[in-house]
Amino acid sequence: SNTATRGAKLYEQHCEQCHGNAGQGVANAYPALAGNRAVTMKPTANLVQMVLNGGYAPATEGNPRPFGMPPFVLVLGDSDVAAVLTHIRTSWGNQASAVTPLEVSRIHASQAP
Repeated sequence: SNTATRGAKLYEQHCEQCHGNAGQGVANAYPALAGNRAVTMKPTANLVQMVLNGGYAPATEGNPRPFGMPPFVLVLGDSDVAAVLTHIRTSWGNQASAVTPLEVSRIHASQAP
């Protein structure tokens, strides 16, 4: 489908460099997306918020400058966020439901100041 193609292309452009071409991630730096329960669980709000707002692991003595994920709220529209998350949730053995642009819009709107 067109959404699947768009999602794959967006992943390649914005996600693959850190998370890998097969969602494998990089040990101790970027989490794997393949087989990751946080990616495939039914509520998608945390996943959508991570893409919109980015996120950083807490700094620790062993990892004083953890890698983080940049926010994509100004880069990707709601339908693009939905497409790339649907791609991630249905690739590399992941078998989760699609994320709709409406879901993303609702979560996005709930964060407005």
